[in-house]
Amino acid sequence: MPDSSPRDGTKDQRYFEELLALRFPSIAGALTEIQRGLLHVEMGAFARATRDAIESGRTEEVAAHLGFVDELFGGAARDLDNAIYVSYLENVFLGRDDARYRHARSTLSDRLQAALVEVEERWKAFDARQRERP
Repeated sequence: MPDSSPRDGTKDQRYFEELLALRFPSIAGALTEIQRGLLHVEMGAFARATRDAIESGRTEEVAAHLGFVDELFGGAARDLDNAIYVSYLENVFLGRDDARYRHARSTLSDRLQAALVEVEERWKAFDARQRERP
């Protein structure tokens, strides 16, 4: 069982996988052998579970998921940090603006709010660059 402090000063993929199995065994258990060990695939599966909880109105589950990600985000190693940005925040929130998602977004910690704003700004800049192309 992982302890609450990161190993070697960072929370890494192994830490995420261990904590996911401990706190969300049904999500971790649904990963296939091919998916296990692929951080972005594992994070994407967790993101899908969060979207399902949001869309089904399971607010306590949503809060648990977002709290888990916030815990990981604080002190995350570079690869885990990237997976949170790319395979979690983008997959859960990008392009979704109905009331359920706005409510979930309003419960994000300040640091996850800031990260999501950063993700959205990067996508806006990318979109603008694409529109400028001949």
